[in-house]
Amino acid sequence: MAYFAELSASGLDPVRFEGSGDLDCLCVAKGGIEGWWSTPAAKVNVTARGQGDGGHDVDEDDISYASRTVTLHWNANASSRDALIALIDSVRKLVHRQVTMRVVDSAEDTYCRGGYLTLTQQPGYRSGSIADSTITLVFERPERLSTLAHSGEARASVVQAGGLSYGTGNAGLAYPLSYGVVSDGATVMRLPNQGTSRAYPTYALNGEWPNGCTLRLACDGLGSTLAFNSAIHAGTPVLLDTRSRTATMGGVDVTAKLSQRGWMTIPAGSALTVNLTTPGSGWVTCESRDTYI
Repeated sequence: MAYFAELSASGLDPVRFEGSGDLDCLCVAKGGIEGWWSTPAAKVNVTARGQGDGGHDVDEDDISYASRTVTLHWNANASSRDALIALIDSVRKLVHRQVTMRVVDSAEDTYCRGGYLTLTQQPGYRSGSIADSTITLVFERPERLSTLAHSGEARASVVQAGGLSYGTGNAGLAYPLSYGVVSDGATVMRLPNQGTSRAYPTYALNGEWPNGCTLRLACDGLGSTLAFNSAIHAGTPVLLDTRSRTATMGGVDVTAKLSQRGWMTIPAGSALTVNLTTPGSGWVTCESRDTYI
């Protein structure tokens, strides 16, 4: 049964903690991983009843959670002191970094991103091992996301330029006939969420869109629209992030160019359909992940 944890940061190789191992490896200690499968603390504002027991009812939309704190109990074993120090240094390189933690537990493979860590190491000297120590990580984004993404493309309708042409000198209809914009039925992308918490899909608007691009979203009988009303050029996609509710182009914030901001999350057990309604030669890459809290 596969069981291991990985810590990674941009520009560095992942640091892997084995669920079981012999020499020259970092290991998950017997204390395991605290705070990974549990929910973070609840953030709920409760108003006590002036008369009667308890407090006033809380709507589901008002139930949210704090940041996630994870404690990884670890140790290390190596065939030499130099090899042991190299293992420890691979962890120390993660300080001052935004860290992604991935845990594989049999068929479940999830990760948290954007965390930061503190490290404790037992001081006892042994030539080839480090006794059980701890790494504490704090993730301001508490959601655990599936490593396997639901993704696909919604392609635009076919565009045919111009109207009817009678050829040179009006000699007669020129073939093949062209009737301007013709729809071939733009694809509809379906994004499911098989997790236990709301998912935040992302979209990348690719290709040439001289007048921008519009997406129709639908989920659980509700509908909304995301519309970017400025030109998009090939090679510089516009990235739409539902969690931050922002649009970026080439790393620059262009959220102000959104004319409609109907952001929709995907409730647990539901699916979101994305319909690309703007004719053109571009496409939209859609992605979501099963999400757990």
